[in-house]
Amino acid sequence: MVAVKQKFSHLPDGNVDIDVWLQHITEKHTLPNIDLIKRAALIAKTASQGLTTFYGQPCLEQGLEMAEILLDMKMNQDAVAASILTSSVNDTHLTVEMIKEKLSEPIAKLINGVKQTNVINTLQVNTNKTRDVTQIDRLRKTFLAMVSDIRVVVIKLAERICIMRGIKNINFDERKRLAQETLDIYAPLANRLGIGQIKWELEDLAFHYTDPLTYKKIATFLSERRVDREKRIHEVIELLKNEFSESNIKAAISGRAKHIYSIFLKSQKKQLDYQSIFDYSALRILVPTLDDCYTALSIINSLWNHIPEEFDDYIAYPKPNGYRSIHAAVIDTTGKNLEIQIRTYDMHEEAEHGVSAHWVYKEDKTQHGGYESKITFLRQLLSWHKELAQHDAAPDKKFQEMFEDRIYVFTPENEIIDLPKGATPLDFAYHIHSGLGHRCRGAKIDGHIVPLTYVLRTGDRVEIITTQHGTPSRDWLKKDAGYITTARARAKIAHFFREQDIGQYIETGKHALEREFSRAGIQQIDIQKIVSLFNFKNADALFSSIGHGNIKAAQIVHTLQRETHPETETIPTVETYAKTAPTKKTYFQINGIDDLLTRVAKCCKPIPGDTVIGYITQGRGVSIHRKDCNNMSHLTPEHDSRLIEVNWDNKYLGAYFVDLQIRSHARDGLLKEVTALFANAKVDLVAMNSTINKKNNTLFIVMTVQIHDIKELQKLIQHISQMDMVYDVKRVSE
Repeated sequence: MVAVKQKFSHLPDGNVDIDVWLQHITEKHTLPNIDLIKRAALIAKTASQGLTTFYGQPCLEQGLEMAEILLDMKMNQDAVAASILTSSVNDTHLTVEMIKEKLSEPIAKLINGVKQTNVINTLQVNTNKTRDVTQIDRLRKTFLAMVSDIRVVVIKLAERICIMRGIKNINFDERKRLAQETLDIYAPLANRLGIGQIKWELEDLAFHYTDPLTYKKIATFLSERRVDREKRIHEVIELLKNEFSESNIKAAISGRAKHIYSIFLKSQKKQLDYQSIFDYSALRILVPTLDDCYTALSIINSLWNHIPEEFDDYIAYPKPNGYRSIHAAVIDTTGKNLEIQIRTYDMHEEAEHGVSAHWVYKEDKTQHGGYESKITFLRQLLSWHKELAQHDAAPDKKFQEMFEDRIYVFTPENEIIDLPKGATPLDFAYHIHSGLGHRCRGAKIDGHIVPLTYVLRTGDRVEIITTQHGTPSRDWLKKDAGYITTARARAKIAHFFREQDIGQYIETGKHALEREFSRAGIQQIDIQKIVSLFNFKNADALFSSIGHGNIKAAQIVHTLQRETHPETETIPTVETYAKTAPTKKTYFQINGIDDLLTRVAKCCKPIPGDTVIGYITQGRGVSIHRKDCNNMSHLTPEHDSRLIEVNWDNKYLGAYFVDLQIRSHARDGLLKEVTALFANAKVDLVAMNSTINKKNNTLFIVMTVQIHDIKELQKLIQHISQMDMVYDVKRVSE
């Protein structure tokens, strides 16, 4: 692309020849409505006479440069016209209303959408504090959730490219801030949308300013090795062309340019120096059909030795952002590594332009017949599904449907709060702090007072109005009143009233305990002994717990009876079992003694990598528990003598059963995706059961899987938690 800034840099702003620029872009692009683009450019030229952006580039030149980026991505002419005018609307007297009057409502709507997303520029990460990864991820989500048209996001990304291209001469601190913001927010956003063309440029431009020394070092190495690398790639291309020709494969083969930031990341990930990284050469092979991809791969593997750990089939298993390609690496006859990407021409178009390749608009404002119908942008399984021909569904509606279950609102300090759809100001207040919720008496949304039953929307800035000494109302708990919708708020309000009624619970618990002792025929009650035995703070805490139902009076009486009349038994020792236990391979080392009868406890199901402890049982050997097992934490002091230190014996590691619970939004296809994930990870699924809470449309899945060690389990949990609409995944015990 010929940069507009270079083409017109000799002319002052306002003197750019629009006709010359139009001639330049029509040489590369087909523009059915060239008059629309011209009118937008003339409006921007008139409005921005002599005015520049904050980093010094003339507003008109930035607009024209953004337009070229969008044209290269095959965006439609409404989007191109909007991109030309965005800078002028931001930095001049030109308004969205004027655009609507002079051009059209769709273009004005696009520009207004871009203006809405400017909120992310006010949410800067404080460089004096630890960077909050969760907050950054929510910021990306908010950016996506706030816009109803994917073209708005592409315009915003084009604007960021222009900013990064032009910040060379601005203040050093501001330049570095913009670069870090680009790496934190905009480059990952482009990656989530699958727009490799923008992602790579943003990363390299930002890396140039965040770590200039490393950037220069890598750039110098690339320059020095270019001649040798190009010669080697040329020889390989000629060889492959001949091989493909014999198999009737019409392939386009090219040396793939390495991006500086990707080289840096690769060196960090593989812990290699740049010298080793630069010995790699890279090829990209484009073929007509899917079958040709695998035929080409077969030919390549017949020519050279492949590197198994460097092979990824993203065609069979696409990346979350929809990326499809085969990645392979081989060792050529000279002993050097050769990286190869194989994909169809359509896949390459998607890899370069991402979601925009499927979000095509006709000039009559109806939707193009074929496009990816479902795009999930956030939290980690971002994938395109089957193509549909859906002429009757508006693109903005399809986009917004992906965020139906969550909303993202702002505090007065511009922090982002993630809430379920339907949440109210009271839900917001209790999410922040119990005290704020208790003292809440009203709320303001974007400066306007609203009722406490107001339903929050993404992008709202919420301010809670409080009283100095306030308490919640019992009416807030009424389900049909509409004050709260989240379980978190309901639990905190209910807890408040439980605390208020603690006197009643104390009396209830005291009477319940007295009745149980009377039923058991126990005349004297040593309350302090019970308090100590069950680790309560005082007698009131004991009675309150009984009154709440947290502990049963019968349980207390039964424990005291065992204390008074203990069964006669001899506590076995480790040495006793060493002499009497049958010979059996053990997975554990116990005080250096082998051949002990051991069994893995069913209550907590420890696996290699867990911190474990042994409990000497009566007649069943040593039971192995996780140290954080609930049964171990509730043992009474007299059982301490049964506990022994144990360690995993790596000589006898096998497969272990682990129970997992998944909590997710109930959506079609989730169970199928979970089982496919296990199959792909080569993890055996032993049992699975699922239930749905219809009130909040939440799906609970409980499953048993076979795992070899804690690392495998952690990796599996991480993959499941990244699935679309999965709230949490946790390990559970019986």
